[in-house]
Amino acid sequence: MSFESTLILCSTPRLAHSLQIAHQQKNIQAGLRQWQAPAIYTVGEWLSTTIETAILCGEIVAENNPNNALTSTQEGLLWEQSIAHHLQKHDAADLFDTAGLANAAIEANRFFTEWRLTLDTQNTSDETQQFLLWRAHFQMLCKQANVLEAVRYEDWQITRLAEGAGQLPAKIQLAGFDRIHPNMARLIQTLNKRGVTVSDYPTTLEKPGEVRYTLCNDQDEECRRAVAWAQEQLNKNPDTRIAIVTPALDTLRTKLSALLDDTFHPQSAAPAYADVLRCYDFTLGVPLSSLPIINTALNLLRFAWQKQAIMQMDIANLVNSAYWSASLTEANSRAKLDAHMRQRLPLSIKNYRLLHFIAHATDGEQALHLTALYNDLDQLLGIAQANSREQSAATWAEVFSSALQATNWPGERQLSSHEYQAVQSFERVLQQLVSLEGLVGNISANEAIKRLTQLCKAQIFQPERKTAPNIQIMGMLEAAAEPLDAIWVMGMNDHIWPPIARHNALLPADIQRQVKTPNASSEVQATFANTIHQRLIHSAPQVIFSSASKDGERQLRTSPLMQGIAHLTTSPLPAKTLAEDLASQNTHDWQWLDDYQAPPIQQGEHVSGGTSLLKAQAICPAWAYYQYRLHVRKLGEPVNGLDAMERGNLVHAVLATYWQHHDLSKLQNTKTETLLQTLTTIATETLARFNLEREGVFSDKFIALETVRLSKLVFTWLTDVEMLRPQDFSVSACEQEHLIDIEGITIRLIIDRVDTLTDGRLVVIDYKTGRLPDYKNWAETNITEPQLPIYAAFVLQDNEIAAICFAGVKTAEHQFIGISASQDIVQGVEVLDVGRIKAGRTFPEALFPSWKSVIQHWRAQITATALSLKSGNASVQFDDEKRLAYCDVIPLLRLPERQLQFEKHHQE
Repeated sequence: MSFESTLILCSTPRLAHSLQIAHQQKNIQAGLRQWQAPAIYTVGEWLSTTIETAILCGEIVAENNPNNALTSTQEGLLWEQSIAHHLQKHDAADLFDTAGLANAAIEANRFFTEWRLTLDTQNTSDETQQFLLWRAHFQMLCKQANVLEAVRYEDWQITRLAEGAGQLPAKIQLAGFDRIHPNMARLIQTLNKRGVTVSDYPTTLEKPGEVRYTLCNDQDEECRRAVAWAQEQLNKNPDTRIAIVTPALDTLRTKLSALLDDTFHPQSAAPAYADVLRCYDFTLGVPLSSLPIINTALNLLRFAWQKQAIMQMDIANLVNSAYWSASLTEANSRAKLDAHMRQRLPLSIKNYRLLHFIAHATDGEQALHLTALYNDLDQLLGIAQANSREQSAATWAEVFSSALQATNWPGERQLSSHEYQAVQSFERVLQQLVSLEGLVGNISANEAIKRLTQLCKAQIFQPERKTAPNIQIMGMLEAAAEPLDAIWVMGMNDHIWPPIARHNALLPADIQRQVKTPNASSEVQATFANTIHQRLIHSAPQVIFSSASKDGERQLRTSPLMQGIAHLTTSPLPAKTLAEDLASQNTHDWQWLDDYQAPPIQQGEHVSGGTSLLKAQAICPAWAYYQYRLHVRKLGEPVNGLDAMERGNLVHAVLATYWQHHDLSKLQNTKTETLLQTLTTIATETLARFNLEREGVFSDKFIALETVRLSKLVFTWLTDVEMLRPQDFSVSACEQEHLIDIEGITIRLIIDRVDTLTDGRLVVIDYKTGRLPDYKNWAETNITEPQLPIYAAFVLQDNEIAAICFAGVKTAEHQFIGISASQDIVQGVEVLDVGRIKAGRTFPEALFPSWKSVIQHWRAQITATALSLKSGNASVQFDDEKRLAYCDVIPLLRLPERQLQFEKHHQE
């Protein structure tokens, strides 16, 4: 029986396309240069063509016909309207997921209609009664628009065929139908009555192939062994046609794709070869909305019409996308803009605020080159502002197209074949948006964007290819166009296959089990799984099934369908990733190179970083080299409101302003109400200046709340701690900046406060609003908190210092910590008074007999740290890994490799 004399109806468009390619290749191999295209369609395509022809020929009266069948998106939209109509008076209406309920209603309606279900409306559940109300309203909406949902439209088409309409072929073959639904059974019955011979198209072998089963350790090993098996098959015969089948294709798609690329197409790791033609293909496409180029288009539209604040993470993804504006020429400036946004903007901002921020960033001495980005965003927001009212879906389609064109979407770079196909598909989806016009009327921009997103999610994108691949990655429901040479079927665990029963909650479960609707019961699922199993073992001469023995710590069981299948005697070794393969190819012994010598700091070379530079050098020299000499920084994390550093800076500013006009005696003589009022005034002025510097990003309400918090925090500190100081003092310096030269390295130092006691001695104070530092490292060789010791040993070396300490200005814990030369200087600090030093104290008398010796120790050790920095020491060396907690460049330190090197050294 030839293709030319027979109509073939396929279960899926994918199978129809595969059969057409198979027919084409057979004719080419036969030496033919031209041939008649085969009649291969899906059932829906053939029914629509046949009925439309019958209408044109007058066999069906046109005025009695429905306009068309609803698309899945259109049907979902009408169901949502029906459900919302009945839930509008419900107390918890806003809590219902109408889209999810609509999906369940679509399935329930298909079962109800196609299976001709009869319900006892008096004894049904509340869910079923609600569904029947929704269904009645849904059908009323369909009648008003003169349309039918897919299941009723298909039923209507079959009825017209049963009445004699339409020209039918003599023979029809069915391909890929694992399950015959009632409408399909009715179609076959109608065709038989009209004299059409209906038979199955042979896509499988008459006899089952050689079937084997293998057990893998886990799912990862299962994937690796399947890919290794595929490589083994292609090594034996480059023209072989094989398949890897899995019931979890959505979950394993990324993992399998990466392993297949590493094994067969390692060159695809380079961006220039990302779209190289693969020897494998997935039979299941992906939602159009998941593609980065389409996701960017949707995000641009959401950004333009969004009235609420937008998360900065979403804005950063949009700014860094390569698919709009001057994505190549302004790429570097865009990356810098992202870094500036993280530092200067809150966690969420409005779209016009971003435009204003970009305008500010493109002005000044260090302006970013973002002219195109600014202009494109300005035009985009202008179009959004001009189209802020409700409009028809057709009008929105035109507006969205113009808006994307204004942003230069899809970007400067030449598109690949896959990207070009995706853009073409998106343009067709925009036309689908027009089809919603008669169903929704005038809608808002956000509603139109929501519907467009739904259409993109419903549109499955599969890049076209002209040749059939050697390896097909298939789902369990996908059938091959013809028998293959070999198949590997994964995921044969009982929790995966047969699929778990899942009846529709809107219909009585007992009725679904009785008529055996899909997913209704374990019996239905077992029968269906066995049908798939029989098709698979007849699809190739060699079939291998596999399962995993565990998932993490959970032990897994094998599918019951694997009972009686002989085990595979030899299984290929698991495939390696590209990195693993490259590493295994190196047959030489490992060579360890500890290159810790950086270029020494030259005369006149500037190294920024202040005391943090010496702190990093003391903790780990490599940290100082990467962060302060190579200027490596991690991107900031935006927050709503103030981050910890900004809150600390505000506390510093309020205290500095207060102590400029007060000393301890004034503080002690100030009434409580007056002190709080004074601090509130200072906090208000400080926050006003701060907000002005941030271009008014904080609201008045937020400023008011922060003023209360800030003034109360400082008030508590002053009354609970400062007011109890044992000696009177005046504040001689606040937030004073110094430039210090230490062995040719200039250190910029800002000390928070210096107090002068009545006897002329000085107390140096550094405020801390977060975790209090460990001052005990001041007695160690590597001083990891060097700010106060530097100030004492280098700036105040000619002055008599009474104490240096940290001031913990914190809500939960107000205190001083540090050291003093004698008692009764500052409460809470460690006293170094000679004769009182005990062996167990931080500064033992044997090593530090006097206060002067402590100062000398600081000067010597900080000088040593500076010399280490100056010499170029950049070793990965540290005493305590916990001190790296705030290191920005931990990935560059490569600590796991250092640990491996250490272990290997000790093993030898």
